Amino acid sequence: MKREKEYKYRVLVYPNITKKYNEIHKDSYIVLLPKVLKTITKINPSVHFTTLNPIHLHSLDELKNVKQLIYNQKFSPNNNQMRTSFFFDGGVFMDVLNYEENDFDLIYSHLPEHTLQISNLIFNQTHSVPKIIGYSHWFDYNNRSTKNMSIQNFAGILEMETCGVNSQWLKDEVLKQANKFFNKSVMDKLSNIIQPHQLGVDDIDFKEPSFPKIKTIAFNHRGQGYMGFDFFKKVMDKLWKERKDFRVITFQKDTNCSQYEWADFKPPLQLSNRDEYLKTLQSCYLGIGCFDGSKGSGGASWSIGVTDGLSKGVPYILPNKYVWPQLMGEDYPFLFKHKDETSFIEIFNHALDDKHLYTKSFNHIKPIIKKMDWNKQVKSWMDWDNLFDASTFNMVGEDTTTYKKVLTLIKKHKRVSKKQLIGELNWGKQFKFGRYRNRLRLDNRVRFTNDGYMWIG
Repeated sequence: MKREKEYKYRVLVYPNITKKYNEIHKDSYIVLLPKVLKTITKINPSVHFTTLNPIHLHSLDELKNVKQLIYNQKFSPNNNQMRTSFFFDGGVFMDVLNYEENDFDLIYSHLPEHTLQISNLIFNQTHSVPKIIGYSHWFDYNNRSTKNMSIQNFAGILEMETCGVNSQWLKDEVLKQANKFFNKSVMDKLSNIIQPHQLGVDDIDFKEPSFPKIKTIAFNHRGQGYMGFDFFKKVMDKLWKERKDFRVITFQKDTNCSQYEWADFKPPLQLSNRDEYLKTLQSCYLGIGCFDGSKGSGGASWSIGVTDGLSKGVPYILPNKYVWPQLMGEDYPFLFKHKDETSFIEIFNHALDDKHLYTKSFNHIKPIIKKMDWNKQVKSWMDWDNLFDASTFNMVGEDTTTYKKVLTLIKKHKRVSKKQLIGELNWGKQFKFGRYRNRLRLDNRVRFTNDGYMWIG
């Protein structure tokens, strides 16, 4: 008889989704999620994930330790609306959890603005006592907006043991913002919690440099201010007046450049899946990233679109600002002076005309990308052994009367669900069964099953 898979740690994954359903496969959270969960599974095969998704994600199907719950919550492509409490419904959240049947040992939240509410509900309205970790895809790291969500973001982060950000540069910027609100004690806590979790890349597949007569330029970002889209259109207009040996392709609806002669696809190129997107991106000669972090977004410090292209051997022209000098090295030939049209145009012309410089840039990105394999990146994020150290979880003493009663019931039934245990013990939701579950994890007489606990003596 095949031995049943044991999952000693159950993780609830809370989403951050800013794409409409028909383009959800392009959302950065959706792109990175299977990569991260796959690597954590390699680190600790006894981890089971429950994800809250607006639709079923086929990208997670190959992971047998993932249960997808359809979370009929409101999601908005507007970042500011998505982060407000209007898009968090505690009643919907609790209904989906089914806390009487399930316990969660860790919460992995990708939306700090909702994390305080999640923490409050989990600890006060369920039996679980989880550790909370997170990742933040977006920050209002300056006050140029009339209002921002910084306080809610920091309140959620302070609930966490660690919260990943995409770079040391972004961590420093976020702490500058936090310093406007908090004393040294809280700042020290935030500094310990917020840690760089640099993102990875898909399969690395470098093409060999080629120099076609008409060169394809990729702008594979959103057509919004924080992505420097207006700057991009302006410099492309100027370059088109000088030369006609390039064509630009854009990949998202909001980057529609159909009114411009230099745009190759009218409307923007729409691809059915990520593999097709990466294949098309690899066919490009050059990528462009303009970015404008002054719009108030921490998201401008990093772009999965850029690392997508770099992983396929496509050099990018990037601003000599934000995370890019740190990531690419200040000697990378294709860094232009931020917001400087003359600097951008000069580097663009060199990139198209100077084969030696182009090849140099191509060779420059190789060792950088080889270090960005998802497995390597995720493993470096934190001390995973400590996170999953069974002795570090909140638990009852092994000699307590009630714990012994729990053991007696498991032994009596041979196999029993959490719901049955709680029913026989007559416990309400305020009684923290999670503390007993954490003690059971250290008891080698008990095996954690998919639906409860088994006595193995």
